[in-house]
Amino acid sequence: MKDFTLDFDLKGDNYIVVVQPHESMGIEHYKAVLDEDHSIDYLVQINGYLQPNADYAADPQLVNAIATRILQVVHVEDRGHGFTSYP
Repeated sequence: MKDFTLDFDLKGDNYIVVVQPHESMGIEHYKAVLDEDHSIDYLVQINGYLQPNADYAADPQLVNAIATRILQVVHVEDRGHGFTSYP
C-alpha cells in the first residue's frame, strides 16, 4: 500500500495527516505524520485493531480519530475502492 493522506476536522481543528504504511518481519504498522516533530505509530494487532504508540503526549481523541480513519481507508481499499481525498 502506498502512503495516503487523511484530511479531517476534530474539535474545530483541521488536520492533514500523512500515513506511511510499513511492514517489517511480517508485522504491519502505520506511521501517521502530524508534522516534522510529531508522529504516531500504529501496530496492527492480530484482531485487526491498531495499537498506538505516540512519540509525544498526543490527545487521545486525535489518536483514536486517526486510527479510525486508517482502518476506513484500509478496509475500503481492500475492497477496491478509494476513500481518501488525496490518493
